[in-house]
Amino acid sequence: MPEDKVRSVYELIAKKYGAEVSIEDLSLNLSIGATDLIIAKNDPKAIALVVINLSANVLYLRPVSPASATAGIRLAAAGGSLSMDWESDFNLPSLEWHALASGVASVIYGFRVILR
Repeated sequence: MPEDKVRSVYELIAKKYGAEVSIEDLSLNLSIGATDLIIAKNDPKAIALVVINLSANVLYLRPVSPASATAGIRLAAAGGSLSMDWESDFNLPSLEWHALASGVASVIYGFRVILR
């Protein structure tokens, strides 16, 4: 029996997991400063999360609760990153995520993979 030909990564995902996915851009119009900001809302359909610090400031990320310099995952300036997926990190990609920066006008590049 010949194997089905798969023509794209989206078809591979659908074949392996039985679901289609889309990308949610988290970095649209975000300017993270010295006060806590929600960068991703709780979404039970989110299966992966990636955040990259593009700013010259240190960023702190924290799930569920407000981030701070003493309570958060530290992302170094100019490229510090965080990535996770449901297979390795359980429900973490689906939680609400907060961010705080050591300076104003800090920018991230971030996205989540969402089940459709």
